[in-house]
Amino acid sequence: MKKMLIVLLTYMMVTASAAWAQNAMYFYKLGMDSSLANTKIKYFTKAVELNPNLVEAYEKRAIHYYFQQRYDKAIQDYTKIIELKPEGPEAYLMLGSAHLKKGELEPAIYNLSRSIELDPKVAKAFGNRAEAYRLSGMATEAVQDSTTAIALRGDDRTTATAYKTRAKALLELGYEKESDADFNKSVELDPRYVLIRYLTGTSSLEGVREMGLVGILVICFVGIFQLTMRAPRKDGHH
Repeated sequence: MKKMLIVLLTYMMVTASAAWAQNAMYFYKLGMDSSLANTKIKYFTKAVELNPNLVEAYEKRAIHYYFQQRYDKAIQDYTKIIELKPEGPEAYLMLGSAHLKKGELEPAIYNLSRSIELDPKVAKAFGNRAEAYRLSGMATEAVQDSTTAIALRGDDRTTATAYKTRAKALLELGYEKESDADFNKSVELDPRYVLIRYLTGTSSLEGVREMGLVGILVICFVGIFQLTMRAPRKDGHH
């Protein structure tokens, strides 16, 4: 009788566990099908509550936290992902990047280095570690990592960011000419800088730095206003 009771309890636990896992996948799929970021997060959260080992739900939730700039929550999720899947370079990359966004340079460098160890061909890991090195006062190491990121030929934005980081590091090392050349290359690759370059006529890192953020924003605002103003009609009426 006692043995039968144990078997019955075991069966009930296994059945309940399977049901929870099935429910977790149901909420995970709802999250995947949703078009709103906060709704996705809600469903992914429900999924991991039902199945704390559902790594895919943590991965999806973490990236939404990251792009919402909720870096503490992203760090928690990427830490959990690494616990569940310790050989995944992407989780280390994003964990290091989240620490970098918070200005936590030591854990940023550690996790980005771990990502590089697992996959030495990810340009973004080298590019982000380069910026972490630069902010840590390690300009020479920043130049080395930026150079590697550029050589790996990631997407245009990653390469442009690597050029910008190297430009800043070279300037800190006293190489102004080389710094300006790198900044110009970053502008060519990164569409976010095209408007600034067009409106200000400033193509060098030194020139943009001298203008300051307020000056750039004012000129951009004026330029956009001019571009969107209606042209006067030829008959002179407005």
